[in-house]
This record gives sequence, structure tokens and C-alpha cells, in this order.
Amino acid sequence: MKQITFIHIVLCVFIAVIFFIPAVFDIPMPILEELQLKSVDMRFKIRGGRKPSGNVVIAGIESKGIQTYGRWPWPRSVFAHLLARLKECGTKTIVFDLLFPEPEENRVAPAIESLAKSFTELNLLNDDFRTRIFLDEMTQIMEESNNDSLMAQAVTWSGNVILGMAFEPGKGKKNLSAGTAKALYQFDPVDLENKNRNGIRSFRTEQMLLPIKTLTNSAAAIGYVNIFPDLDGVIRNVTSTILKQDAPYMPLAVTAAGHFLDADPIWDANGSLKIADHKIEFDASGAVHLDFYGLENSFARFSIADIIEGRIPSAELKDKIVIIGGMATGLGDIWPTPLSSEIPGVLIQATFLDNILQNRVLKMPKNKIPIIFFTIFGMALLPLGLMVLFSPLVYVLVGIFFLTGYAAVTQYIFNVHQLIWPAVLPIGAGFFSTLVLLVYNFIIENRQHRWIKKSFSQYLSPDVIDILVRDPGQLKLGGEEKELTVMLADIRNFTSLSESLSPTDLTHLLNLYLGELTDVILDQGGTLDKYMGDAIMAFFGAPVYNAGNASDACRTAILMFERLHDKRKEWVHKGLPSLWIGIGINTGPMVVGNLGSVRRFDYSVIGDHVNLASRLEGLSKVYGVKMLISEYTRNHLDSEFTCRELDIVRVKGKEEPVRIYELLGKDYFTNGAYAFVDSFEQGIACYRDRSFRKAIRCFEDTLAIKPEDKPSQMFIQRCITLEKKTLPADWDGTWNFSQK
Repeated sequence: MKQITFIHIVLCVFIAVIFFIPAVFDIPMPILEELQLKSVDMRFKIRGGRKPSGNVVIAGIESKGIQTYGRWPWPRSVFAHLLARLKECGTKTIVFDLLFPEPEENRVAPAIESLAKSFTELNLLNDDFRTRIFLDEMTQIMEESNNDSLMAQAVTWSGNVILGMAFEPGKGKKNLSAGTAKALYQFDPVDLENKNRNGIRSFRTEQMLLPIKTLTNSAAAIGYVNIFPDLDGVIRNVTSTILKQDAPYMPLAVTAAGHFLDADPIWDANGSLKIADHKIEFDASGAVHLDFYGLENSFARFSIADIIEGRIPSAELKDKIVIIGGMATGLGDIWPTPLSSEIPGVLIQATFLDNILQNRVLKMPKNKIPIIFFTIFGMALLPLGLMVLFSPLVYVLVGIFFLTGYAAVTQYIFNVHQLIWPAVLPIGAGFFSTLVLLVYNFIIENRQHRWIKKSFSQYLSPDVIDILVRDPGQLKLGGEEKELTVMLADIRNFTSLSESLSPTDLTHLLNLYLGELTDVILDQGGTLDKYMGDAIMAFFGAPVYNAGNASDACRTAILMFERLHDKRKEWVHKGLPSLWIGIGINTGPMVVGNLGSVRRFDYSVIGDHVNLASRLEGLSKVYGVKMLISEYTRNHLDSEFTCRELDIVRVKGKEEPVRIYELLGKDYFTNGAYAFVDSFEQGIACYRDRSFRKAIRCFEDTLAIKPEDKPSQMFIQRCITLEKKTLPADWDGTWNFSQK
């Protein structure tokens, strides 16, 4: 468990401040801003689309209409017919997401004017009365061919048409006529002084692009169609108001909503715009964040040609808001949104309008600074607690869990409450705080690890040093009881071997032998306990516990013999003697830990089961087998291993008898190996049943397969001896060994 230091706290607070200051003081940081925008997009994608209210319908300029009325722009007489049809259907509000800044060219009027002028000049009509009738008819034809007038009449007759205007630098008109001003100021003007107190900022411009005068004077209202993309080019919000000479103008959707709801937009004391019981909230920059519905066809969409021709039932248009705008890609009014790379601008206007009607405009947290402060500092300081509770790996995993959990909470708030809760800055603070603490601890721990190795390498085993590096708190005496497996390996006939070699050659041979066996032990996850002359002691299952430690020990023993078999030829070729070893293995509860004095100790094991392993290693010489294991080890092995039961013995210093088994290596499994084991075990059964004659015959059968098998030879001699004795009634075949 790590301790929180002053440096840890300073690092986390510093990271929190780095993320907090730009957010509060609006310091431009494009990377963070774009990440925040993308995080909002991700919330849309995770949530998916929502259904609109059904009150908004799109009358689109698309391929069918272009085939019917020709390429864009269409004659404004088309819109006059459209307005007439919508009036018949009972449409409540009609909205044009189109601009009509210039009069439509009237190709008939110049011809009629020229004809009338020619008639007058040539005096082709002598009768003044007939001349006047002719000129009146020409004038009427000229007026009827003026599509602007036709559309203006239709707009006036409808009485519910909202036209679009735009603010554009360097273009438009600076002076407004009385009719235009009346159309623009139909709603109560915004109290700019009050608005500024509420913290709402608006865009300011001096140029405007208005519909032509005849249309402006005929419209029920006008609203601007401008939409402004974020820094990455994606449309996510619209501007609340645009100021011209301190006069405010409303967005097209707000104007349309006011007409549809028959209510004036009014600013409340909190800086929100209210239309009847519908509330539009803005952020500090004066932007309205839209709640996009998803697919383009989320709104009912009809072709203008189908509406005019009466192919759309009146019920689809009655009491609706119909927004007229371009749907064809070639018209150029195409924008990316969080849920689509390309959608027509009219759908964005429809989204804004429907958001107002459903009170679904996305909101930003009201108390921005306190929320940002607590979320950023909370996420930045959270890793301190995780660092204390968890190891580095778990610390990282739990840190990821909390960061993901925070993201999930922001997603939930977005889905349920339409609230854009801060995500990138708090998650960024938490991420970098987690990362910095991890790197800092890694550097400090490496420095501590180097100090431990340098300080203790001269008088502690490398295994203990590794444990201390992982947990310096273990620099104390004591231990704990665990069920482990102990292995002891010893060189056969080492005494005679040492007498035949010089000290230098003997040392060289021992180093080769111990080095190879140690590599096998460590490779298999064993812990090297100690070297005892020509013997090596190891245990399995500590310091990292493994329930399969008995299997690990037996597998290691077999691999040790295989390694020696492979190396023996190389050593003999170099003039070194062949080495043979015997191994004893036992499993059971024993004490493991730092054993020794305050000044010198080793990570080792002690206990009766350790002593039994030592006895088994000695008995392997007696029975002439390579690997001897106890019944306690055998009980933990699976079908991976093959064993031969040898005997029931009572070793010195232990009253309880124990069954012993020979662990068979791969060299046993040749032709007749299984028959050999079966025959031997039948002999053991007869031996314990006191059927010594039958037992001898079974052991002779095993010798016929493996003449050098010493256990079979031993049991034949034992059976011959016991056959001549009178055995006690409780004799169970146990053999007592009085020596180590």
C-alpha cells in the first residue's frame, strides 16, 4: 500500500489547475474545444435518434420538383400556387427557409412595353378609345406576368407566411422601410441592458440581406436563416439573436414558433427566451444547442410538386408548420451535423423549431464555474485514493473504470435531461492525473528498488531481494503457513566423485550442474531455497501461491532429468564425469517467510513436510529410483503424470507411515512399460496380502521386463525374508527406516 505524499497532491492539483483555468477564463485551446465538440457528437451517436413532435413538415425542393418546374431557381408563381394549396389544406404556419433578395426577372413585361410603345408611336390604332383598351389589356397582362406580385398576393392572402432573411458581410441594405421594420419588430424588442446583465451575448452585424419589398411587406414575420458551424465545420447550435445597430433580430425558427404558438418571445430574468410555456435556453455565448433527431426522414417530407398537384392528403398538412426549403444536394445548402455528414439546412431549421415545440433544446449547466471546479478537481484527485488502495495494474484498471463511469454518467444526463454535462475537461484531468501518478511512482519505485538491490545484494539472496522490491514492508522476520511442495535433489555418489576430481574441476562441475538445474526450477516458477553442497532445495507455491504447485514441482523434476540427459553428452565429450541425481518431493502445510536473524535471513520453508521431502530424497537412493514422491503429492496430480506405488514406509522421526511413489519420466514409456507397472503393483498387493509366493512371481515378471529394477529386487528379498517369519496380526506391509 502506497502512502500519499505532498508531491502526489501537488501533481494532482497542478493538473487540475491546468484544465480549470482555460475553462473558466475562456482561454482558447482548440484541441480541448474540438475534443469537447466530438464528445457531444459521440453522445448523440450513442443515444441515437429521437422522434420529432410531428407538428413540423418539410416541403422540399428536390428531384421530382426539378423535373416538373425546371432547374432552380423556380418561378415564384410556383410558390404562389404552393401557398394557395397550403391555405386550402389548413396549414397553420408556413416558413420559407429561402431568400428572395432580388426581384424575379419578368421576361414578358419588356416585350409588352415595347409593343405598346410601338403602337403608340406608329399610331396604328386611330381610335383613342380602342387604344386605351389595348394599352389597359397589355398593362393587365404585364402585371399578371409579374411572379413577385403573384407571390406577394399569395403571401398576403395566406396571412401566415414567415420569410427568411440573412445577415451577410458586405451585402444587403442598411436602411429599412416602414413596412420592413414593422415585419421585423412584430415581437417585443429585447431589453439589451437586461440581456447583458443575464450574460447573453449576441452577434453584431451591419449588413443584412432582406426579401424584396413586396414580399417583406406581405409577410406575417421575418426571421434570419443564418447558421454558423463550430470550429470543426459541424453544425451543433444556432445563434440566439443578431444585432444590427443594437436592434435584435430573431432566428427563423423562433419567429415561426411564436407565430405557431400565437405568443410573443419574451426574455426572462434568467436570460432564457420564453414563448408561451416553451423555454429556449442559451449558453454564455448566446448559442442554442440543438437536439438532433437523427435520420433525415425523421421529419415528414413531401415534394412541392406533389403538394401543388394535390397528391398529398390535406390531413398531412392541416394545422402543421410547413417549412419550405431545398432538399437537393446541388442547391448547396448542405451541412454536417453530429448524426450525419450531410443534411440539408432546412432540416436544421426544422430541428430547431421542433426542439422549441417539444422543449427539447439542449441545456448547459447553469452554475458553470462551481460544476467545472468540482468535476475537474474531483476527477484529478480521485487517483490519489486509488493509488493507496490498489496495485499499479489494478490502479490503472480501476482508474479506467471510473473514467468510463464518469463518461457513462454524462451520457445518462444527456439522454434523460438533455443536459450537456462537462466531459472532456474532467476526464482529461482524471486521465492525466492517473498517468502522471503512475509515471511518478514508477520513477520513485525504480529508485527505491535500485537502493534495495544495492543495499542488500551482498548478504541477501536474489529471490528475497525481488520480494522486498515488490513489497518493502516484508523486511521483517516471521512467516505464514501455506500448503506448498518441496523438492530436494542430490548428486549420486558425490563423495567418490569429489575424491576423483581436483577442487577446481569439482567446482566447475558443480557450477555447471547447479546452474542447469536452477534454470529449470526458475523457468517453471519455483523458488530456489538454498544450495547444500551437492544438493539443491526448492519449493513451489510461494511467494506467489499456486494451487497446482505439486504438478509444477513434478513437472520440474522430469524436466531436470531431461536437461541433464541433454547436457550429459556435452559434458562427457569435454572429459567431465556423468552425473546422476535423486529427487525427493513432498506436499503439505509448512511455514514460509523470512527466516533468520535481523542481520541475516533467507526466504525459506520449514516444517515436518520439509523434513519428509529430505527423507524421500534419501530413500530414492535406497529404492534405486530417480524421483520419489509422497502420497500427499500424488493426491494432487492429474493424468498428466504416471506414478508407480512403491511402498508404505515409516521414516525416522515420524510415527505416521506414508505411501511413497516413483514418479516416472518419459524414458519409462517404451514397449512393455505399462505391463511393467501393472505387474509391480500386483506384486505389491500380494505382498501386503502376505501372499509372498505370488508376490515373488509378480516381481520376477517385472524383472523380466526391466532386469535392472531395484524395487523389484528389494521386494523379492523382502518376501523371502518375511516368508520365514511369523508376522503380527496387525502387519500392513509398512517398512520402517531407522536412518536418514
